[in-house]
Amino acid sequence: MNRTRQLAAIMFTDIQGYTRMMQKDEQKAIQFREKHRRIFNSLTNKYNGIILQYYGDGTLSIFSSAIDAVLCAIEMQNGFGGDPAIPVRIGIHTGDIIYSEEEIIGDGVNIAARIESLALAGSILVSDKVYDEIKNQNDIKTSHLKTVQLKNVERAVAVYAIANEGLVIPQPSDLQGKTEDPFTPSIEKALTQKNSIFKNRVFLSAAIVIVIMLILYLQFFTGTGDKTEIADKSIAVLPFVNMSNDPEQEYFSDGISEEILNTLAKIPQLKVAGRTSAFSFKGKNEDIRTIGQKLNVKMVLEGSVRKAGNQMRITAQLLNVDDGFHLWSETYDKDIEDVFAVQEDIARRIGEKLRLQIRESIPKKSKPQNMEAYEMFLKGSFFFKRGALVTEKAMQYFQKAVELDPDYAEAWAYIGETYLHFAGYNLISTADGYAKARNAAEKAIELNPFEARAHKVLAYVNLFFDWNWQAAQQEYEKAISFGLSEQNEFITYYYIFLKGDFDRAIQISKEMLETDPLHVVNHFQLGVCYYFAQRFEEALQTFNNAIELEPSYSDGYQWKGLVLAYLGKYEQAVPVMEKALELSQGRGLAKLDMLAVKILMGKKEEALQEIKAGEYIDAMDAARLYAMLKMPDKASTWLEKGYRQHSVMMVTLKNFWVWDPLRNDPRFIEIYKRMNFPE
Repeated sequence: MNRTRQLAAIMFTDIQGYTRMMQKDEQKAIQFREKHRRIFNSLTNKYNGIILQYYGDGTLSIFSSAIDAVLCAIEMQNGFGGDPAIPVRIGIHTGDIIYSEEEIIGDGVNIAARIESLALAGSILVSDKVYDEIKNQNDIKTSHLKTVQLKNVERAVAVYAIANEGLVIPQPSDLQGKTEDPFTPSIEKALTQKNSIFKNRVFLSAAIVIVIMLILYLQFFTGTGDKTEIADKSIAVLPFVNMSNDPEQEYFSDGISEEILNTLAKIPQLKVAGRTSAFSFKGKNEDIRTIGQKLNVKMVLEGSVRKAGNQMRITAQLLNVDDGFHLWSETYDKDIEDVFAVQEDIARRIGEKLRLQIRESIPKKSKPQNMEAYEMFLKGSFFFKRGALVTEKAMQYFQKAVELDPDYAEAWAYIGETYLHFAGYNLISTADGYAKARNAAEKAIELNPFEARAHKVLAYVNLFFDWNWQAAQQEYEKAISFGLSEQNEFITYYYIFLKGDFDRAIQISKEMLETDPLHVVNHFQLGVCYYFAQRFEEALQTFNNAIELEPSYSDGYQWKGLVLAYLGKYEQAVPVMEKALELSQGRGLAKLDMLAVKILMGKKEEALQEIKAGEYIDAMDAARLYAMLKMPDKASTWLEKGYRQHSVMMVTLKNFWVWDPLRNDPRFIEIYKRMNFPE
């Protein structure tokens, strides 16, 4: 690759608010971009510039003369002001660069980009180096704005606005980019102005104390002391905007986004924000910097999808969070059958941009042969991630998908996991749920041996139903090798129930939360780990976080009520449990945990009457309540039933403290031995 080093005037331009414009009126946005490029191309050629790269709605070009660059920018802004007027920002800096056909590097490029990010629509900002070359030109007027410290730039840079007629001239206060005032006196400089050595020492000591107090304040009161550094190569995939006339096509745009996210997750060294956290910004007009801060990422991929019949248009653009600069963009006009190729191309192009490669050791997913089946699958996936009350709706779509395409392995895997959810929510019996989950997972693996989700389902079946500890571990390891994230809920249960390693389970849950900080289930999962570790205060805070994210999250209220009772806060626990019952419409396990709360409150007779009158899908539910009542005979009878049912809760006998009142009972010991737990 031939590289050229030269001194050049570097110009960046971009259309301000282009992303929001694309979401509101795609046609208008494209019209703006076409006009922008038409004017930019003709005038860059007129002033002997070289176009190095287009960035979606932005451009990068170089000129051999700073004067030519500025004159070109002035004429551009005059052209952009016609009908329709285009809100363009321009930044120019002179510096040493190295460029080839594939890239351009150098500090000058960084400075020019930062200056452009400070500009307002209709303005041209230049650095002090450019000003030095144009200040004697009578036909170029300037106005000094501010001296700023640009991010990742060692020296302070004086920024000027071109003040010719018709141009926008920002106020110094308008410069809102990554800057800081370089002339703020340092503590040392302030101290040297004192005449007394004694006073210097006093002031220095005071300054040190203030700095220490400030650090402590940030660490303990703002929570930033242990905040993880943002990885340089980190990205969030925002939900692509549905530009179709039919709002019900939203499942399709969501599915496109999720598939791209899953492909990007296969790139080593690339941190990808979790789906739920990224999708929490759906429909919100959040500033790109705010999104980056909340998700702890450097880049954001966003776009839009328009689907009409068998045709689709997908636009995608990669943005730098620090300044909103477009790193890459593309528009795909394709048949719907090409959707998988588009998804992979977007991920590949991003990987290339970051000098990273998708991990080829992970087998690719099998693609459906029937596109209508794919749409049914996307609809099922849309509901699958929305909790217990819509799990049945998700199942309906997954089953339609395999009816249309019986060889659709991924849909079979999702059917298997949905059956696990049915059993977990007490919608069907454990035996029925796990048998159907096994059949669906085995069908998926028969069609595609590398289907990671199906192997995870079998890991659950082997752990919680078959009690085949070795097979559970083997299936889990296959799932990991075929692409399942190592931070997942299955392995937390494995460490809790088989290993008794609560700290490790908590650490894994924290890592899940770090990747997907706005996912309510991740907060819930961490709370569950704290609960089993008997760290009730921390569990309470975590369940509160889950409820704050999703005020209608019934599981959060249910477990919050339980830990409040274990903390002795009964007056708070009861209304919280009642809220859980209301939200769950009486389904699931909230009613059971309300009885547990009553037992902890000392209302044992009232609870006992309700227990006797109850009907139990899972025998271990009754066994747990009798264990809390310290009634070993009754508890052991229900334990035996649970063993015969292969209840998932049998796995908890080893390390769950609720069974401690029974541990010396001969019947409990005999049942425990039959479980053949690993050492």
